[in-house]
Amino acid sequence: MPEYKDLAVGEAVYYPFEKAVGLIYETYTFVDGPDHRPGVSLLLSDGRNVGGFNAEEADLYLVPLGDTGLRYEFADVGQLAGDFRRGVFAEAFHNAHVLHLSRTLASAPQR
Repeated sequence: MPEYKDLAVGEAVYYPFEKAVGLIYETYTFVDGPDHRPGVSLLLSDGRNVGGFNAEEADLYLVPLGDTGLRYEFADVGQLAGDFRRGVFAEAFHNAHVLHLSRTLASAPQR
């Protein structure tokens, strides 16, 4: 059985359902409780907040790419939207796209 890693704020993921790169902007335990692995909330690079994934959903639907260097404290969705418009996530999304491209190239078949 695979060992799963908890995702953290600032980590980049690939979300195959939307064919998009995203950033984890929040982790939480208030849904499943403190005895469970934390859930995560995801912001896509086009600014869409696709909401939360409990740990098991994150394992199934999100492909971890690595840390982007983003340090962020989520307060509410209004703040999140405003921060996106102001470019708070721009460098982290750039790093996320580089991580995704690196992973894609590394898994491409050799010629």
